[in-house]
Amino acid sequence: MPVKRVAISGLGTISALGHNTREFWNALTEGRSGIGPLLSVAPGSLRFANGAEVRDYDPAKFFDD
Repeated sequence: MPVKRVAISGLGTISALGHNTREFWNALTEGRSGIGPLLSVAPGSLRFANGAEVRDYDPAKFFDD
């Protein structure tokens, strides 16, 4: 079987731990959790009140409609 090569040209993250790779890695290595009270849904509309929610992120700053 021939060897397949992969080139990684960059790394990016948007998660409950941070909006970029640096924030994500710092939170991860410090052992912080991204889980907390859900703020973007109405209370009681889901079975769970907590989750890993990306907060304070505006996709319009980075993506076109």
